[in-house]
Amino acid sequence: MKKILSVLLSVLMIFSLIGCSSTENNEEVEKPAQNNESEAVSGDEETWKAHYDESMKDVTLNLYGVTDAIIPVLDAFTADTGIKVENLTMKNGEILQRIQNEKDSGVVVADIWFTGGADAFISAAENGLLESYVSGESENISDGMKDADGYWYGTSLTVVNWVVNTEIIEELGLEIPSKWDDLLQPELNGLVSMSDPASSGTAYNTVSAILQTRGEEEGWNYLDKLIAQVPFFTARGSDPGKNVIAGEAAVGINAGTGDKSLEENNPQVKVIYPEDGTGWWPQPVAILSGCKNPEAAKVFIDWLLSTKGLEEVGKAQNALLVRDDVPAPEGILSLKEIELFPTDFKANASERDDILSKWNEKVSK
Repeated sequence: MKKILSVLLSVLMIFSLIGCSSTENNEEVEKPAQNNESEAVSGDEETWKAHYDESMKDVTLNLYGVTDAIIPVLDAFTADTGIKVENLTMKNGEILQRIQNEKDSGVVVADIWFTGGADAFISAAENGLLESYVSGESENISDGMKDADGYWYGTSLTVVNWVVNTEIIEELGLEIPSKWDDLLQPELNGLVSMSDPASSGTAYNTVSAILQTRGEEEGWNYLDKLIAQVPFFTARGSDPGKNVIAGEAAVGINAGTGDKSLEENNPQVKVIYPEDGTGWWPQPVAILSGCKNPEAAKVFIDWLLSTKGLEEVGKAQNALLVRDDVPAPEGILSLKEIELFPTDFKANASERDDILSKWNEKVSK
């Protein structure tokens, strides 16, 4: 009898332990679900972790770009991922030539290209210099601000605007211009400043955007009239704004990032984004074809296009961003406040020589 009771007690103890173990295991199963829910809230982080593993902390990505302003962005990326980034700054055309030379030699040095003109990125993609990658963040970026096949993604934007000298406009008895046709007013003859499209991306994007928006015939008719308003074409895209600030022009066709500091620092100046639309271009990022660290490069792309990454871009470049849902830095306009021309960047690149040739013919008359 004692043996039977002993056996029964042993069985009861075993079931009791199994029950406790089952409860503990259930609690452990529920915890990851809670963690997953938490991670889903910050889904951007989950996206960049898709290609990430701890071994990448030993990786150093090489990056080519046109500005050192992005260094704080690279530092923030390293802080989050442990992946180091070495950047080399060059002009847009120099980067394009360098990556072509590297591809031809079979020794691709850089992994990432970040910042520069969209036309150069398009040319690189067409020549097989970029790696296609459909990022998990791609769906958060509108079609016009990325390559359809994933060869490049926009991050921040440069937008054509007008710098207007309000004192001169008041002396002329005019309203502050708000539409492109307002620049053709007879009173503004000789008082509109614009750079040369052959040397200035701002001017070229302006000309190309007007032709795309109005069509060839109407577009060139408009440009003929605009050319007549400009006394001379400056070499740099920043010159027209300086001319307006100095009182040498009433309106300057300029480019900016949505920053309001120009008018805050110059009380006689107002920055206008035309209400009937304006030219713009993105500052892209891309993975170079044949690079040494493609998986770490994908982590960089995903992180950069995330809310956290673009916030860092906005702060570092004081710029308008490609995502409406990412808070712009204080003092920067949002995309919702600016009317952008629909722009075909592939046409921008492919038609450049023809457009500049026709432009030069008209200017030299």
